[in-house]
Amino acid sequence: PYDHLQVRGTDHAKFAIHNYEDRGSTQIIPHTQLFKGHFGYVARSTRDERHVEADSVLGDFAERIVGFTEEQAQTEGKRCMSCGMCFECDNCVIYCPQTAVFRVTKKDRAVGRYVDTDYTKCIGCHICADVCPTGYIQMGLGE
Repeated sequence: PYDHLQVRGTDHAKFAIHNYEDRGSTQIIPHTQLFKGHFGYVARSTRDERHVEADSVLGDFAERIVGFTEEQAQTEGKRCMSCGMCFECDNCVIYCPQTAVFRVTKKDRAVGRYVDTDYTKCIGCHICADVCPTGYIQMGLGE
């Protein structure tokens, strides 16, 4: 039975795993902080528009902006650079000279929790942040 309470999208839902680290609402990764060498340029797709004549506009409830075909939608989706989110490219793990950055074990993983850092090994070289294509790794320079 429907109890008229919001369950979907809350911690009371028993059917989904939620990632409460929503960086999108507090931080925008500017394009200057992205390493765009991993991404080739692909022009943005535009949707076609259906023009309606003045005589037939009344009673016309059809969509005016034509949706993408499945192929067009997939091509547009491939343009996404996952700004600010780790997409498991492993650059930070591969390039860390101190092996301070390591993969999180499968049983402990969640969205955005693919790698972790052992700060007792980290020397602050910033290589991991430099090779991160999405701007996910941010390092401070101390106080």
